[in-house]
Amino acid sequence: MKKTIFQIITAMVLGLSFSSCEKDNMPGPDAKVFGKIIDKATGQLVETELVNGSRIEAFELGYPTQVSQVWLIKNNGEYRNNLVFAANYDFQLRNSNFFPVSLLNYNIKSGDNQLDFQVDPYIRVKNPQITYNAGAKTVTATFSLEAGQPAVKVRAVRLYAFTDMFVGENVKFNTAGSAFTQSYTPSKTIDNGIVTLTIDIAANAALFPAGRDYFFRIGALADIAGVGTVRHNFSPYAKITL
Repeated sequence: MKKTIFQIITAMVLGLSFSSCEKDNMPGPDAKVFGKIIDKATGQLVETELVNGSRIEAFELGYPTQVSQVWLIKNNGEYRNNLVFAANYDFQLRNSNFFPVSLLNYNIKSGDNQLDFQVDPYIRVKNPQITYNAGAKTVTATFSLEAGQPAVKVRAVRLYAFTDMFVGENVKFNTAGSAFTQSYTPSKTIDNGIVTLTIDIAANAALFPAGRDYFFRIGALADIAGVGTVRHNFSPYAKITL
């Protein structure tokens, strides 16, 4: 009898071991979703930053509890996710650098899906110009700001610098001086005035060894109530060899 029980237990253990080694037959992601975050007034991409910037929250429907999937938006305002299950989704774009957007019960089909979002950015950085003066050893940005809606004010503006294209509020040199940034207390009403910001390259020589490329970018932080976390709005970066 003991031998029989031992044989039964051994058979059960082996059976479980072999079953755990069998290939998982659950289907994998079968859809790709990609698109752009577009300023509905200008048709231009709404720039953000990859680190702690704007994002998309996707909720796959059909489950008792919806779980947020966070899809990151690239610096230039485009996004792509190649590992998505075909299904119906709710999309929430909030805590970003544009007024919140919701898209509910949207069908993602198998294969390619282009899904663009039309948004109102909090602030537009208009006519940005970033130039290097080799004689004065300065990088200067000139631009103006435009509010996405009348209630929007500006808290701060800054000229950012770093060694790669992901430059922004969370990826930047801690440059010395004060001319590269302006903060407004209280927040400032946005007008069409020209803003000038300057980084003194000579005073920051340790950060800017000569003979290589650097990336510079203008950022502005809005002040607007009732929209959640407000992220910076940006210009496209400029690549400059110093």
